[in-house]
Amino acid sequence: MSVTLIGCLPQGLDNPACNAFIQSAPLAAWMPVLSHLQQQFGLPDGAWEKIPQGANALFGLGGEVIVKLVPPNWRRQGDKEIVVAPLLEGRLSLQTPRLIGSGEIDNWVFVITSRLKGVLLADVWPSLDIGQKRSIMVQTGQVLRELRAVAFDEDIAIKVDWPSYLQELTAGCLARHQRRNMPDGLLDQVLPYIEAAGDFAEAGEPRFIHMDVHPWNLMATQEEGRWKLDGLLDFGDAIVGCSDRFELLTPMIFMAQGSPLLLDALLESHGGTGVSVLQRQLTACMLIRPDSDVMFCMRQVPASGPRDTWDQVAAQMFPFDSTR
Repeated sequence: MSVTLIGCLPQGLDNPACNAFIQSAPLAAWMPVLSHLQQQFGLPDGAWEKIPQGANALFGLGGEVIVKLVPPNWRRQGDKEIVVAPLLEGRLSLQTPRLIGSGEIDNWVFVITSRLKGVLLADVWPSLDIGQKRSIMVQTGQVLRELRAVAFDEDIAIKVDWPSYLQELTAGCLARHQRRNMPDGLLDQVLPYIEAAGDFAEAGEPRFIHMDVHPWNLMATQEEGRWKLDGLLDFGDAIVGCSDRFELLTPMIFMAQGSPLLLDALLESHGGTGVSVLQRQLTACMLIRPDSDVMFCMRQVPASGPRDTWDQVAAQMFPFDSTR
């Protein structure tokens, strides 16, 4: 990995200050870094734009190139992008970003990739009718199967020790929920609910898990008046782990949004079974998932009754067809 110091990016910021800098710094503040990378990697001429999306600093160069700058605070996201982009290239039915260059500049990780065609699914998802949404959920299930089948080296850097990984996530989740102002009544039930869920993320064979498949990480194109998925991006949360529950969780929350029709379409396409226990398993995974803001997740699904217990939450978040 190339390492360069040019003295343009801030150092030693805590997480809130880092977030504030990324969101508020104008394009001009980033241009010395972008111009340096443009020259170093022979990137095409064109106008740069700052893309206000995600936790990292994201820039587009014309219609061909994306540069992502990842601060030291969460550099693991940049490291994962560098590992995963070549791993997925040409392996899926969707386009994925091609890695052009990577390295460090002023202790920030930079990742240069090709720019995917199409529009973010998030830009059109709210306007789609239920039939188009169902078709896209079926396609999403197929993509999840493709991800599960991706081959990788035994010693790949993103592989986790599954039992230790789950223990660490469980041990750290309560403090995160407290920081994010989860109501005390629900907070007190978190650990008992997780314990009662038992083997909610049962260990199968290791498989690739993107972990963050949702409308802001999916690209779409329109053909004959109908939308379909065409691209997948953002690999900063990816792992090689042992349970499909963590892969199903995000699209079920952010795309199905409490629709039994869409939940069942995804599950059937993916090949999932055991609906009777899946609500509890998915809710337990939601409670321990890395960086999960559970209250934000709950707001994606309209409330249809009280949410005073996690069983009530589970029934509303994941209302599978009870006849399956």
